[in-house]
Amino acid sequence: MKLFKQAAKYGPVLAAGVVGSLAHAGAPTIDLSAITGAFNARDVIAAVMAVAAILAAIYATMTAAKMALRWIRGG
Repeated sequence: MKLFKQAAKYGPVLAAGVVGSLAHAGAPTIDLSAITGAFNARDVIAAVMAVAAILAAIYATMTAAKMALRWIRGG
């Protein structure tokens, strides 16, 4: 019963949204092929791996510094 009440309440809003999206579907789309063709998957993977390596180096440095401070303090 709750579903039917919600459908009656929000039905006109959903219908307006569907009609609006169908009207917009006929509009010309933006061509992004110049942007997406400028790089390939190998470039993206290399960039992600470089960022991961930097983060790993930062983590290793912080861990080593904590260990060294523990050794110095004797704890």
